[in-house]
Amino acid sequence: MSLKALHVVAGVLRRGEEILISKRLPGGPHGGFWEFPGGKVEQGEGEREALCRELMEELGIAVQVGPRWGEVTHAYPHATIRIVFYFCEITSGTPRPLGCEKVKWVRSENLHQYPMPEADSKIVDAMHSPQSS
Repeated sequence: MSLKALHVVAGVLRRGEEILISKRLPGGPHGGFWEFPGGKVEQGEGEREALCRELMEELGIAVQVGPRWGEVTHAYPHATIRIVFYFCEITSGTPRPLGCEKVKWVRSENLHQYPMPEADSKIVDAMHSPQSS
């Protein structure tokens, strides 16, 4: 049996020293975990277009998608997920939990205190590695 392959995009939204994370709704894979907001890229959709759509659906914000920050591929029991991370700037709206349980601005050095799926944790680790400074 081959695992389902998912192409996902996520936004790294910064406000000063803080980064926005969202808490997944209970149930389903990684329910109750924190993550960088975003979602699946639909067929025929570009990554940037998907990220704008997902952030509007999940958080009620319009964003300008900036540079690509990194990419992580991780095999979970239910699927192999490739997440591409982009820096984003909010152009309108205030993040609120429309498609997630909660949203929170967190200082980057405190991100490790929030339980995250492995793929998101890898990006947190990369943010604090000497190469990213």
